[in-house]
Amino acid sequence: MAIEYAKILGRYISEGLSENEEVFIKETLKKLIEQEIDMLEKEKERYKREMGKFEEKYSLKSEKFLKKFDSGEIGDDLDFFEWYASVDSYSRVEKRQRVLMENLKFDYAMGQCTAS
Repeated sequence: MAIEYAKILGRYISEGLSENEEVFIKETLKKLIEQEIDMLEKEKERYKREMGKFEEKYSLKSEKFLKKFDSGEIGDDLDFFEWYASVDSYSRVEKRQRVLMENLKFDYAMGQCTAS
């Protein structure tokens, strides 16, 4: 599991690093985080497109749909379950992306990530 590798890396770092090792690890982790943020952004875009198709088809914004779906005001058509899955997936991906960006400033224009 990834968490186990993170723990190993944490233990390794806590033993002390040379300046070169610290720079290497920091830059490597920044690149991994940048790549993950980019991948999550692409996932969000895909879910946003899926949600947009349903919004157009049913002339209803996803936020309103979600309220109606959750309250049982809307039918149990397969489309509605797929729409719900798209909204839910978008939300989960957005939360994951936010976790990565919480303590990082990510500048898409510069393509760089800096610790805050």
